[in-house]
Amino acid sequence: MLKVLGAAAIVAACMTASGCQYQAQPPAIGSFNVYSSYNEKLPGKYLLHVDGASLDRVVKPSDLNCSAHSYPLNLAESFRSSTQQTLANLVAELQLVSNPQDRLGLAAEKARGMIIVRGEQSIAKLRVVPGFWTANMEADVEIVASIIVDGKSGRLLGSTVSGRGTAQSDAGSMCEGGAKALGEAAGEAIRQTLTRLGEQLNNSERVRKGL
Repeated sequence: MLKVLGAAAIVAACMTASGCQYQAQPPAIGSFNVYSSYNEKLPGKYLLHVDGASLDRVVKPSDLNCSAHSYPLNLAESFRSSTQQTLANLVAELQLVSNPQDRLGLAAEKARGMIIVRGEQSIAKLRVVPGFWTANMEADVEIVASIIVDGKSGRLLGSTVSGRGTAQSDAGSMCEGGAKALGEAAGEAIRQTLTRLGEQLNNSERVRKGL
């Protein structure tokens, strides 16, 4: 535990380990509490392409506390897997593809539609909250994502949503607690984002009718 008497002590402790990187990656967990106006899943087969590369970023504390360290926030893989788990619970048959497919590709796969989910942007903040005996790391992560659904007759759905998560963790002896706080906050942001994306998809009458 990081013992401090104030912000100056935190800075001094962090400077002894200049340049350390602490990887932050949330677990891949789908959102399964999606509200639906329908009792059944989307019928038929859908192809799914997920791109979360734009969500990855390196986070630095917002002030001098623990500023010697950086926190690579790796979201792409967790976002991809969590999206697949979430939508698999909403669609009768879901097939992950590496590239979006056009109408000919849909026909070849005998699929009703092409679902494209992209992580558009992530905004992350990290700060140290000094205490009398210990310090905490406080993280705030917001994710913006889009969903597009194309059917054999054209565009069925297009929407953008966002989700936000916050978390706090003990700073640790060398500020490593920031990675835990970021991972937990990002996991909540992904869950909230995918809940909203799932609701957009599952409650779309145009998608259900394929019109």
